[in-house]
Amino acid sequence: MTSGAASLPGAGEGPDRVELPDLDRLRVALRPAELPLPSPRDVREAAHRVNDLLHAERYREARALVERFRTVPAAPAERLALLRAALHGAALAAHGEQVEREAADLVALLRRAGCAQQAEAVVTVLLERGPFDHPSTRRARAEREAAPSPRGRRRGQAPQASAEMLVVVRALERTALPGPRGTAADPRRDAARLRAALAALPAVRAQLLTDPEPELRLRLAQALEGAGDLAAATTSALDALELLEEAQTATDPLTDPLTDPLTGTLAGDPAGDPSRLATAAHAVLARTLRTERPLHAVHHALTALEAMPEIEDPPLRIGLITALLQALMAVGATAHATFTAGRLLSLQRTLGREELRIAPLLAVAAQRLQAERPDAAWVPLEQARTLAAAHRDRRALLEIARLAASLHERTGETASSLRELRILAHQARWLADDLATPAAAQGELIRTELEAHALAMRRALDLGRTDAVTEAVAAIERRTRPTGGRAVLPAELLWDHRVDARVGLFIAVGTALARGEAGADEADYERRRREAMEAIDAMPAGHEARARYWAAYLDDRHAHLLAERGLRTPARRAGRRAREGWAHLGQEEDVTRLDALLEHLAGPDDPAGQEIPAGRAHSPD
Repeated sequence: MTSGAASLPGAGEGPDRVELPDLDRLRVALRPAELPLPSPRDVREAAHRVNDLLHAERYREARALVERFRTVPAAPAERLALLRAALHGAALAAHGEQVEREAADLVALLRRAGCAQQAEAVVTVLLERGPFDHPSTRRARAEREAAPSPRGRRRGQAPQASAEMLVVVRALERTALPGPRGTAADPRRDAARLRAALAALPAVRAQLLTDPEPELRLRLAQALEGAGDLAAATTSALDALELLEEAQTATDPLTDPLTDPLTGTLAGDPAGDPSRLATAAHAVLARTLRTERPLHAVHHALTALEAMPEIEDPPLRIGLITALLQALMAVGATAHATFTAGRLLSLQRTLGREELRIAPLLAVAAQRLQAERPDAAWVPLEQARTLAAAHRDRRALLEIARLAASLHERTGETASSLRELRILAHQARWLADDLATPAAAQGELIRTELEAHALAMRRALDLGRTDAVTEAVAAIERRTRPTGGRAVLPAELLWDHRVDARVGLFIAVGTALARGEAGADEADYERRRREAMEAIDAMPAGHEARARYWAAYLDDRHAHLLAERGLRTPARRAGRRAREGWAHLGQEEDVTRLDALLEHLAGPDDPAGQEIPAGRAHSPD
């Protein structure tokens, strides 16, 4: 059984092959919301709008809309959606009295609808949830618990709800509502809770006011995405969409105002979807598929955007456009990506929170770099750097340094590239060592740190900066030492980086000695060469061929460094060893190059100053 992106057809497979959308469709999808938005006509539409306002962090407007529709007659399912949104808003705004009021109304509604088990489970979850324990309400809550309830049960007494019902309601409410201030969400724990709820759901489905499976599937997809399991997140989001489509199919297209009468497919969100589940599922897929199946990601992003003409939610809209731009870049659709980047740069200014502008600005800078417009990339990149520094967003600062280093490489500014690579390595090291970083993410961050140090070492070699080479090598040695604790990267990769660093330091010292730099001497040169040889000899089992490569390369550079100093006899010995090593590896081009060097070195030692045939550039390949 296939899952994730593997379950989707390829870009050119079968009758349902995915093609790049035309620019006209793109222009329509990228239009902002059609303002002013029409007023909600019923409780269902009000629940839609309240959720949109909460996501846009417009809590006061959401509260006013809830009050306006609080007494409007509605079906229990629609009233439940409005009260859940109102409870969410009260918790986000940290209004203790409003939280108590919405919780009481929500429980009363469930009891009137005959869902006593669900009501009791909601009470339990709300009482154990952190945000409802604000200082302003602790005394009132204590008094309420001490007073007898008119229903014959003390309010603080644990409600009697089945274990399965508690599991389902905990997953619904604890995942949707914010946690106590100062606590970070754990997506892996959320995913485990949601999987348990889905397993328990069949036992209690008939006792629930509405079927929560689509919402649980969507929440699971979002949690899995946060945990880095993109394949499982894709599968769960696709499952949520399939459930929503099945629910829509069960509704008569002629009577459902949200169904396209021509195609019978969803034109927006289904009537029972006040939380915009379909739009949110497409948004998840736009993010999780943008690397492996970018064309599918493009279409999911467009589908979500096309369902938002009457949704004024800048964070959601701009997040979708950012994912769309990244997918278009992965496809290589330059014209589409250029147009999208222009719209995104304009729309990101509508975001209320500055830190939300960092990701779209980075995406625009990356697109302009890809489009060979480095000068145009600097403005959004520096704007993103200023915002990221102000909000201490180290992950953003890491990506900014990566992009800036690439921009300097394109323009040949080696010194500036070295500076950005050192920043990149510093940010990667800080994040890798941060206790808040999940263990699953540490490996990639350490790999980024090592690669940044390795590139910084090469740029320092190009610039003749022995001090910068020494600093980069020390950082690589610290991260790759065999006694460095629990290894999160393969031993052979760490060994390769350690050898690369020691060979680089050997070259730096040899070059400094050849040009007469202060502090460089023969003893240091030989010591660095021995250290490089010792690192090569410490190869992991099964990597003899790679060790032979490094040994040949070390002798190759040793021969050239000696030749540059006019020491022909030892240079010939090193050159012959290097030639034998390259011949054993079948590197004919290197053998030919060493033959030219040995021919040049034929004869007695003489002073340095003659032109030496070029050596192989320092590279781990």
